Amino acid sequence: MHPGNRIPRIRLAVAATVAAVVGVGLAAGTANAANAANAASAPAPISLTSSACPADISYGQHSGCVTELQELLNKHGAHLAVDGDFGPATLAAVKSYQSSHGLAVDGIVGPATKASLDGGSTPPPPTHGRSTNYDFARLVLADGGWPQSTNNITTMVQWMASEEPPSHWWDRDNPLNNGLGSGGGAGLGAYPNLVVAAHYVAANLNGGPGDYGHITADLRASASPAVTEKAIWSSPWAASHYGWGSGFYRGHVPTVAAPSQDW
Repeated sequence: MHPGNRIPRIRLAVAATVAAVVGVGLAAGTANAANAANAASAPAPISLTSSACPADISYGQHSGCVTELQELLNKHGAHLAVDGDFGPATLAAVKSYQSSHGLAVDGIVGPATKASLDGGSTPPPPTHGRSTNYDFARLVLADGGWPQSTNNITTMVQWMASEEPPSHWWDRDNPLNNGLGSGGGAGLGAYPNLVVAAHYVAANLNGGPGDYGHITADLRASASPAVTEKAIWSSPWAASHYGWGSGFYRGHVPTVAAPSQDW
């Protein structure tokens, strides 16, 4: 081939390469512009633990709660367009987060997932000597024959916190009013320690009125805390006590030890 014939081909190849690079740049610019547009049009973020957010944030919702969810997931390595839409990509990111953090992988952002994303954590491991509210929750679940799952432990510590501030949970550790600080099952006196109290918490739930059956069924299934919570506060025993859920504690519960003499 004559050398002169190669020059136009080289020029064409260079031109094609330049065009490809420019095309990539334009595509990236378009994607960035789209992401910026999504961010600009997304509802303003709302804290996941705010009363403005539903107990369960799930597929198909569009709100500032979802905007906040997407931003938090992105901080944990997701690469979501922050648009406030709970679509397939957000669902996949939620399930991935739940799987890697020891949570129930259901794609529903309930209290346990919210607490974890919002700076909380999954239940801590048992401590030597069974000394905290989380350890007490595990004792109750073990005595009752229910799974010591993240969902069930979260439910129990939130239930206790609905009775007393987390800092003094042992004053009335049993939401059925059978606890160490509330009196021996008959409203008088007290159990000798929290280990005995935990036994009677479980016994009372398993042997109590029929409406407790909804609670124990949810515990057996390790239902989400929002589901078991509703069974708790909608029971005839508890309805007025928790104001049909308005007085029920939600969110992350800190790990707090009871006084050593209570163990």
